[in-house]
Amino acid sequence: MKIELVTHKTGEQIPMMLDAYGMPVVLPNEFILSRRSLSTNTLVRNLRELSVLYRWLEKSNCDLSEKLLAQNSFNEAELKGSLVEALRIDQSNGRISAVAPNTFNQRLTTIRQFLSWYMDVLTSQLPLSSLDYERLRERKSYLLKTLDGSFMSATPIRTSLRKGLNEAEVDFLLKVLYPDVEQSFGRDSAVKFRNYISVGLMLFCGLRPGELLSLRVEDVEVGAISAIKVERRAPDPLDSRRPRPQIKRNGRVIPIDNKVLAIALNDYIVTWREELESKSNDESDYLILNDEGGPLSQSSITQFFQLLRMQYAGHLPENLTAKSLRHTFSSRL
Repeated sequence: MKIELVTHKTGEQIPMMLDAYGMPVVLPNEFILSRRSLSTNTLVRNLRELSVLYRWLEKSNCDLSEKLLAQNSFNEAELKGSLVEALRIDQSNGRISAVAPNTFNQRLTTIRQFLSWYMDVLTSQLPLSSLDYERLRERKSYLLKTLDGSFMSATPIRTSLRKGLNEAEVDFLLKVLYPDVEQSFGRDSAVKFRNYISVGLMLFCGLRPGELLSLRVEDVEVGAISAIKVERRAPDPLDSRRPRPQIKRNGRVIPIDNKVLAIALNDYIVTWREELESKSNDESDYLILNDEGGPLSQSSITQFFQLLRMQYAGHLPENLTAKSLRHTFSSRL
């Protein structure tokens, strides 16, 4: 099974499951279309979870539609002794191992939702005079009840690890990123300013990575009361980043109370962002640009924090990520 991301002319991205011959697998794709209001990343994850089900069906030489409509459908041994056990196995990178409880529960949840949806589809296709209506209703109830009893209790991992940064770590992080210091982290002034305001907006404004990477220059207001506007927009057909950053929550206006950050943000927009943009043949409205002048990607954010953790291992925590900055912001509230 293969997951292909299809970008439509409107800019909307919808994933599609393909079989070994490159042909669409109908039912999972119809299920995903019924959930297209969810984010692209969520839909991709759902299809990956359903691919586990379809690999199991293929290995068992079983047709899902025929099995659900047959007089003798799935029994408890097939569901709990075979399907559920297949959901526990991770076969990535050619290795076979057990998945984490949370991963297993996500797989089971998606497959349960898929089977519930498809049983409703089958029921809706019956004529009013059909005697199979009650039989399919009872079958759906049995399937869902059997799967509900298979969820695992996920034990917390490393509960002693702090989610956010303490004040000493915050001070050190801002010090090594401050762009006017010659020894600060970064290759040149433009990159240093970009790194500093990226961390500053996540730390002092609580932005998620998707919100940061979706910001445009017009969303920034610098003045007596500086602020940024987080706004949900229609999909941008010109945005070629994979995965494409998204704003999953409601928009909002966030004041920038940190004067140093506001000044650096103004300098970045006026001077250093233009220097980054000049390295690309294409103009961009996005605020945060990469070293080549295009919109910065999510993977670059992840790599940036990895480099910081490696270079300053003795001073910055091992859980330093974009998410830890948001936890720090929340804790300060």
